[in-house]
Amino acid sequence: MSTGDSGEYYSRRIGMPKYHHAICINPYYEESSGAMGFFPPTGLEYIASALSTCVPRVTIADLRHDSEFRPGPSLSDFIRSEGVDFIALSVNWEFKFDEALDLVSFLPSEIYTIVGGQEASVRVDEIMNRCQNVDCVGRGEGEEIVIELASGKPLTEITGLSHRLNGSVVHNENRTVGPMENLPQRDRSLRRVTYGIKRYGVKFVSGELDTVMSSRGCPFNCKFCSFNRNPLGKKRDYEERSAKSVFREIQSLEADLVFFVDDNFFVNPKRVEKLCDLLIENGVKKRLLAQARPDIARYPVLLEKMKRAGFKILLLGIESAHDWILKDLNKGYTTAQLREYFDVLRKYDIYYHGYFIIGNIGETEEEMLEIPRFADELGLDSISYLKLRALRFTAIKDIVETTPGYYTTSRGFVYSDRFSMEDLRQIGKKIRHEFYTPKRFTKALRKLVRIKFAARRDLAALLFRGPLAHYNRRRQKRSKDKEAGS
Repeated sequence: MSTGDSGEYYSRRIGMPKYHHAICINPYYEESSGAMGFFPPTGLEYIASALSTCVPRVTIADLRHDSEFRPGPSLSDFIRSEGVDFIALSVNWEFKFDEALDLVSFLPSEIYTIVGGQEASVRVDEIMNRCQNVDCVGRGEGEEIVIELASGKPLTEITGLSHRLNGSVVHNENRTVGPMENLPQRDRSLRRVTYGIKRYGVKFVSGELDTVMSSRGCPFNCKFCSFNRNPLGKKRDYEERSAKSVFREIQSLEADLVFFVDDNFFVNPKRVEKLCDLLIENGVKKRLLAQARPDIARYPVLLEKMKRAGFKILLLGIESAHDWILKDLNKGYTTAQLREYFDVLRKYDIYYHGYFIIGNIGETEEEMLEIPRFADELGLDSISYLKLRALRFTAIKDIVETTPGYYTTSRGFVYSDRFSMEDLRQIGKKIRHEFYTPKRFTKALRKLVRIKFAARRDLAALLFRGPLAHYNRRRQKRSKDKEAGS
């Protein structure tokens, strides 16, 4: 069965099953986003679900959460004792890349192994050279690749695959990916753990969390964005699943917290409105979270339906408090338009979290420190600041490389002769401390309770474990410093 209108593509078999037990591994023990690593590995689950169409047994090993596989040797023990004969690993991030490859290289060399993922797609030769036990690397989206590989199709005929042949690494031609509607249904029964929203080690929102991917790509062209390109650097054509298909998936979920992993869930407002109608008409009660552009405010009818359908939190890319930076980043709106948008958004009882970027090319400290004031003026409930990153295939990377006095770290973060990474960290702390006053923090927590996203008792646990504990540590440090000074 497919998440789309037809699953025929993925129900076809290419010969008899070649393997009998496949394991799909997320080789990262921690998340690049730190304490907020609570999402299931969506892409890896699609790979596992694709494999389950042609391999009798499939296991998912999410090393962030699955204690049975920690430390690493227990993973090899499981692979050997459970008769695993096919290994698929998702190497998606530059973060902890070396550690991930160290784990890969220690896996049993006698088991057929494929590595895929965003980072793997552009570092194929490095992976094949460092990990002699890796037989092949899948470049780009891998659902079709693993099906053909596990079903016994000749390696030379699988597009998008890099593999070993006569002592050399051969790169087959790139693959043209099939329609999203043909993706296999994610088989969530393959999970060994459940997911929930945690912070500071506290599960502060009750209920299980799940993700839904309803589209790929983004029609906009923000200069810093790497997510609107596939792992090979090609601009993704925006593609979406039907509202009916997305509704059926949401309706089938046990989790009542659902996060849409789309880069911009609201590219097609009519599709989202139809989805809202289906959720309302069928009485489906979920707490929904999604990423959006602030110009969703142009659709007040949709906003009203979203509130009724269960949308609780919108994550909005604001990026800057200054028109010249918004223009340089190619955001497509001005600060005046942002004010107009939020005049509308504030009318709807939805929690708004805004993302900002600091360290933009030519930006002064004073301009960065305008973020808290502007966020307050817009009426954002909470904010995050992110250091500018110039990642592969992004327009901003070319600009940074040709701008004197600007540089990037190994992870793509931008710094300059004027602002070191430590300078930017200190500026970020000033932004955070100015915006998150006790009054604002309390107001945000109350809103989460009012919109029925979180319970009061859960947020109390978060408050005492996190911000209050942090405040007490700072107060004790200031007291000790004062005593030392006297």
